[in-house]
Amino acid sequence: MAEPQKQQMGDGSDNYGQAVGQAAKAAKNIGKETAKQAATKGAEAAANAAAATVKAGVEGGKAVAEIAAGTAAGGPWGAILSAAWAMRHTLFKILICICLSLVFLIVMIVELPGIVINKALGIDGNKPTSPIVSVYETVTDVISSIIGLGYDSSMAQVEKLIADGGYDYDLSMNALINYAQSSAGYDVAYIMSAYSTSVDQLNIDQSDMESKLSAVSANMFPVTSVERQNEVITPVAYYTYKPITMTVVTRVIRTGTINGVPQYRYETTEKTYYVQDEQITSDVEVEVDTYTAVNIMLPVYSNGKVIGTRTASYYQTTGKETLTPEKKTVKYLECTIQPFDNTVISNAFGLDLNASYNDMNTTYGEVIDSRALAMKQTLYGAAENGGAVPLTDTELIDFLAKQNCSETRKHIVKTGLSLVGKVPYFWGGKSAAGWNDEWNTPKLVTAAGSTTTGTIRPFGLDCSGFSDWTYKTAVSVSLYGGTWNQWDESYAITSEQLLPGDLGFLMNDDGNGWNHVLIFAGYGENGERMWVHSSGGEGVIFNTPSYEASLSLRRAKGVSFGDMVSGRMVAITE
Repeated sequence: MAEPQKQQMGDGSDNYGQAVGQAAKAAKNIGKETAKQAATKGAEAAANAAAATVKAGVEGGKAVAEIAAGTAAGGPWGAILSAAWAMRHTLFKILICICLSLVFLIVMIVELPGIVINKALGIDGNKPTSPIVSVYETVTDVISSIIGLGYDSSMAQVEKLIADGGYDYDLSMNALINYAQSSAGYDVAYIMSAYSTSVDQLNIDQSDMESKLSAVSANMFPVTSVERQNEVITPVAYYTYKPITMTVVTRVIRTGTINGVPQYRYETTEKTYYVQDEQITSDVEVEVDTYTAVNIMLPVYSNGKVIGTRTASYYQTTGKETLTPEKKTVKYLECTIQPFDNTVISNAFGLDLNASYNDMNTTYGEVIDSRALAMKQTLYGAAENGGAVPLTDTELIDFLAKQNCSETRKHIVKTGLSLVGKVPYFWGGKSAAGWNDEWNTPKLVTAAGSTTTGTIRPFGLDCSGFSDWTYKTAVSVSLYGGTWNQWDESYAITSEQLLPGDLGFLMNDDGNGWNHVLIFAGYGENGERMWVHSSGGEGVIFNTPSYEASLSLRRAKGVSFGDMVSGRMVAITE
């Protein structure tokens, strides 16, 4: 039972503010030497070594996170003593692991961009409230929003140039070369690092960063233009006509009166007239028939007898005419929206990237690069390889042995299954044959069309990149590009014809096109159809997806599936 008025170990009464305050004071003191070391090639190794520890510290509890927030004035060991005194009650529980990892944590904390780490670990004097990943994503959204405004500004500049010059709008917009859409071009970790370094990791203010970035947003995507001219042809339009033969009234003769009602006799004949069919346009001179509208009388019948007339409009031929398209020279503006200009970052934050950093033998540019690297490695350097458990050799061999197909097909499937749980999903991810050492390393997503575009993700393969890689590696046949390309490089088969190595395509939700491709691996224990594919958020996986029954089944062209795999099999290793 606890004694009155006395604190017990772990009762939540440690002086976190004191510990953090003492630690923060020393961060700058050791920062110079740490930055010098981190700016060298060894930065990557340090980041990798500490990544898992940082993430564990941030996510593992308040005490660990706050000790990791900085260093004490006496250096790394002084930090341990200072933090130990401030957190002496909780320290007994975590002392051993903290002493082993703190030096690495200090290196990482100093090198992580201050705009993230201050919020995540409470260096700003507040208790830590958010993990690094959450803070990073929040700041990323802010930066991306400003860069979006920069892109909008460049588009507005394009339209202003067109309008002010009196250029043809449609021709000018059709001629627009937009590199900003095809490549994100910017690195949010670098931007965070540049800002944090510009204020020496101390006077961090998100609104200040936003203001400075916004001030240069108009220059983020430079616009260049060249005046062009083009001969524009205004096509001629005309109608074709189709004939129609009908009975018409040619004469109406009054025959008398019955009970005061005039009586008539109607003479009729068969004639051919024309009705409009379809409208045709032509960019070249063309001779066409001409037609004139005429009103004709048509008989009105009752009991097979003409009792009156009605008027209708049809067409008659009147001759021929030559139609000539109008030609004129039109000026337009060929504008180019250039990729993101990284020089605006140093301009925004008043940085000379080549200047010596704090009188050390390293530059601001090198320090910024090292801090950006530390952030990427902290976020992704310790990430799991894919979202599934890799197959053991025994599992893979047993599964393939049960499949009734050629050795070539088994080799294709084996090649694909070799990446299960080892390679993550990456939007736009493609790769040459064989193992790629860049897989699982942080990279900027540049392919347009995804919520991940412009963010840093562990590099891997998208669905079409995986199927293409599998075929290139296994049988030296490329399926090319995206799902649509692979659809064209394959042909339809039935479910009865389906064999391991064949392809399955999933249609878009709107029914227009294909958004996913899988490789059929074979049949499972219960006869279920199993597929290997790279799935968003999971990486390369081996399963029977819920949408399996909706797949369109195809077979790759140009592959001799019945042939034995000759020569030495490609070794797939990490």
